Amino acid sequence: MEFEEARWLSLQRLPGERLAEAAERTIREAIRAGSLRPGVRLPSSRALAAQFGVSRGVITEAYEQLAAQGHLVTRTKAAPLVADAPHPVPRRAPQREEPGRVRFDFTPTTPDVSQFPARQWAACLAAAARTLPAGAYDYGDPRGTQELREVLAGHLGRTRGLVADPEQIVIVHGTAQGVDLLMRALAAEGASCVGVEDPCLPSQIERIRVHGLVARPMPVDAAGVVINDPDVDAVLITPAHQFPTGVVLSGERRRALLNWARRTGGVVLEDDYDAEFRYDRQPVRALQGLGPEHVAYLGTTSKTLAPALRLGWAVVPARYMPQAERIRLLLDVCPPAIDQRALAMMIERGDYDRHVRRVRKVYQRRREHLIAALAKHLPEFQVEGIAAGMHVLVRLPAGVDDTAVAARALGESVRAVPLSRFSVAGNARGGLVLGYGRINERDIDAAVAALAAVIPA
Repeated sequence: MEFEEARWLSLQRLPGERLAEAAERTIREAIRAGSLRPGVRLPSSRALAAQFGVSRGVITEAYEQLAAQGHLVTRTKAAPLVADAPHPVPRRAPQREEPGRVRFDFTPTTPDVSQFPARQWAACLAAAARTLPAGAYDYGDPRGTQELREVLAGHLGRTRGLVADPEQIVIVHGTAQGVDLLMRALAAEGASCVGVEDPCLPSQIERIRVHGLVARPMPVDAAGVVINDPDVDAVLITPAHQFPTGVVLSGERRRALLNWARRTGGVVLEDDYDAEFRYDRQPVRALQGLGPEHVAYLGTTSKTLAPALRLGWAVVPARYMPQAERIRLLLDVCPPAIDQRALAMMIERGDYDRHVRRVRKVYQRRREHLIAALAKHLPEFQVEGIAAGMHVLVRLPAGVDDTAVAARALGESVRAVPLSRFSVAGNARGGLVLGYGRINERDIDAAVAALAAVIPA
């Protein structure tokens, strides 16, 4: 075939790209997209160089690279041919269909990222970059920097009542990686079954199962999780503010859980979810402080600062530290040094505590507005959960399908998450989990009114 099919090609060079690399990419993308089909004869290096406005050597190098990759067949004193090999056309991932644009977003798991203290964080980042010694830019301790681990030990002891040895703190990329690390450590130590709150985040179930462990659902009532299976090796809980029901683990249940751990040798995995945001009183101290040898504690900046920072920590019982350190090294060697120093500085300067106090007031006002709007527009519905965190649970009448209600709400540009989405055993009574991290105070009344309009009377 003649090379007329290549006359439409034009060279578009990306920033920092060499001319030969740009020519190679241009031709390769045309082949992969199917625009240059197998058997097509390309222009000679001299002709394509003139077409692209570059030297002949640039095209010669591009052709040689493409031939080495198997995209072209080159022949002595002849123009190259497109190789007869499969070149699949890339397909876009299917887009999630949502009716209309979401106007009111009650997503319950996200903070208000517009509250992020960008000025303070930027100042700490700049100071960290200026003051880090050259050696800090090398591969570091997989547990994290000694500086941040010591700062966190003091901070967590002061604010959450932890007994935190810096040698047993591991810096992770948020609670998600912390849970993953602990599941790997448990599996390496021979564990087979992990108890989980029912309801809970579905992603936690996936993180357990992906490592070959069984996730055993345990019901949650007004006093927190019910430990109804003594044969599990570990229990993953959110005792300070259970997600999504919003209850606090009672003192009696805390004692029972620690007694179970002492008696069986099991371990409690404490996800300190939303603990910084309690509005009616001081938050209940962490369970870890009552039994540090039996409790692995997980904390994060995802709710207090921003999820994108990917900064969290695990306080690991001594018996699991060798595995935790080994696994942390395998995951990605070590956490980023500059971000760790910036967080340490932000805590030491008091900026972190001041920010938490400020946004606590923001979320408290939103919660109060939401409770008032629910009382106005849905007075017969039960609102559950303590005055804490960034979400409330609204129970629907018996027989009302919460998934159908959420779908109708989305049709009216209101995103509300059904409680059934978090059910493990699949027998949860219907409800809506309404978050107020993504919605402004001025929109709450209108949002609840729109929601009420799609709920059957």
